[in-house]
Amino acid sequence: MNKIYLLTFVALVGLSTLALTKFDSEPALRTTLGAGAADFCPQPQYRSDAWMKNFLAGLSTQKNDDSIIQYLQAQIPTDSHVFSTDQIISIFNTILLDSSRLQAITLMNPYILTLTSQNVVDILGKFIYSQNKMGALKLIANTLSDLTDASKKVIISKFTFSSDQSDATAILNAVSPRNCIYGTITEKVAAFIIDVSGSMDYTFKANGETISRLSYVKQQITKTITDQLKPYQKFNIIIFGNTASQWNTDYVDATPENIQAAIAYINKLTTIGYTNISAGLDLAFNTKQALNGIYLLSDGVPNTGIQTVDGIKKYLTDKNANRTDKVHINTISFIMGGIEKQDERDLSFQFLNAIADVTNGSFKGISG
Repeated sequence: MNKIYLLTFVALVGLSTLALTKFDSEPALRTTLGAGAADFCPQPQYRSDAWMKNFLAGLSTQKNDDSIIQYLQAQIPTDSHVFSTDQIISIFNTILLDSSRLQAITLMNPYILTLTSQNVVDILGKFIYSQNKMGALKLIANTLSDLTDASKKVIISKFTFSSDQSDATAILNAVSPRNCIYGTITEKVAAFIIDVSGSMDYTFKANGETISRLSYVKQQITKTITDQLKPYQKFNIIIFGNTASQWNTDYVDATPENIQAAIAYINKLTTIGYTNISAGLDLAFNTKQALNGIYLLSDGVPNTGIQTVDGIKKYLTDKNANRTDKVHINTISFIMGGIEKQDERDLSFQFLNAIADVTNGSFKGISG
């Protein structure tokens, strides 16, 4: 289970306990948010020095490729925080074989928030053979946050042969930037569940601009579905306050027309009511389609519906009990701005972390 805590601003945030509040519809999102807010991405808290010290000490005692891979498989999931680039490089410095490094990238990928082109260049530089370097690029390209023509050239320059450069170009042209809130959407059928309770109207500073939590989330989910979803994927947008509602009656193909219709729906979202997370989950699970993943974003803990950690864990265990392919839920506690205290913020982290944990999903704790 992947947990990422992001701590960026001084102001603390609030739980979704505001009384029923309705705000006027906002204009189209892409016209209200400037480039500063659109480019804002919180920085994560990485795995601790103590964890890395113990991890690297154990890694250095492994004698062969098989034992290294077994060690990586067993140890990487034991901490839920994201890896820093320095930590990734330090792991590669300890591993001598390219094959083990490739396995390490595969296992670390869910724990990487985003990487810059220079980060990727540094990682590729650790591989000895061109074929393995290409394999590493295939595995790590979807973590890139700065996919521009200039950044692609920097990465491609790490390959010597023209045929490899052509292959690297094709890989980079085929990927979309990883979103620092939603990550990379790989599921064939995915639900995006958004908290629209009253406290999502709290504002914070994003690269000098003051925006509400909901406005920022609307911008990020718009980018995610526009940049990442392919026509073979299916998706739906679900919102919850006191109750829950959905954009479409079921999951639909991510065609350009459906994506534009979803964006129109997202642009009209406003804040209202309390926090009923389980109502949103009910709608997500209410399908005969092969739901793979749920992306659940909230700024608080529920004050209606299922409200306890034990209760939500039992609910989700029951939901997944008869499924051949279990639904994993990636949760995001987005609590920027607001007036709440540290213990209230911690409760949100704990509740959403429990949802991700019981479904083998990922957790991002975003606070400031």
